[in-house]
Amino acid sequence: MVAAEKSGIPVINAGDGGHQHPTQTLTDLLTIRSMKNTLSNFTIGLCGDLKFGRTVHSLINALVRYEGIRFIFISPQELRVPDYITDMLKEKNIPYEEVIRLENVMPQLDFLYMTRVQKERFFNEEDYIRLKDFYILDKDKLALAKEDMLVLHPLPRVNEISVEVDDDPRAAYFKQAQYGVYVRMALILTLLEITV
Repeated sequence: MVAAEKSGIPVINAGDGGHQHPTQTLTDLLTIRSMKNTLSNFTIGLCGDLKFGRTVHSLINALVRYEGIRFIFISPQELRVPDYITDMLKEKNIPYEEVIRLENVMPQLDFLYMTRVQKERFFNEEDYIRLKDFYILDKDKLALAKEDMLVLHPLPRVNEISVEVDDDPRAAYFKQAQYGVYVRMALILTLLEITV
C-alpha cells in the first residue's frame, strides 16, 4: 500500500511475508472454478504450515465470501492456523475443524491444499528439521481420498508431495501453476491498460 502511494507506476502486491499472497489466491480461485465449475459448497483441507503460509491465509479470506465452504486445517500444533483466522471463521459462523492426522480426513475432502514448511520462517533449525517432513502426500494416503478430489499446491514443493502422485489425475498443481501464468499476465495487462 505504501509503495503504491509513492510510485508513479502500477504496483502488484505479491504478498507480505507470512500474511497474504493475493496473486496466488486469484490463481487458486481460477483453478478451483475451472476444474469444479463452482466456488461454493465444498470441503477444503489445508495442510502443512498454516501458521506462516501466506497462500493459505489469503485463500481462506477469499473463500469465506462463498456459500457452503467448510475448512479442515491439518497441521502440527506448532504450525496451526493463527487465532485471528479462526476467530474470523467463528464470527462468520463458517464451519472448520483442526486435526493433526491427514489420513483421518482424506475421505471428507473435495480439495487438498498442500503447503511446504518454509525454513526461513523458523527461528531455529531443529524445529524446521523436526517439522519439515511432517506431512508427505503419497499414493497410499491419496488412495483414501474421493475419486474426484483435487490436490492443489502453490509450489514449489520440497518433500510434502511425493513425485509418485504427479501422474494421478487428481494432482492439479501443475495445471494450477499454468493458471498462475494466465492470472498474472491478465493482471499486468490490466494495469498497463493493454487490451487484447
